[in-house]
Amino acid sequence: MFEILRASSGGYFWRLKGGNGETLCHSEVYTSKQSAQNGVDAAKRLAPIAQVYDKA
Repeated sequence: MFEILRASSGGYFWRLKGGNGETLCHSEVYTSKQSAQNGVDAAKRLAPIAQVYDKA
């Protein structure tokens, strides 16, 4: 699930949590809640087609 939260420094960010409740990743801080929502929408749209580069 995605959560949109208010940052302590002001602004908003999103975080993606797994089924066990652990945070998998989080975004940068956005200046508006709508911008954070746009970031969630972009992540949902792009994740299925994102390539993985193994640099290990």
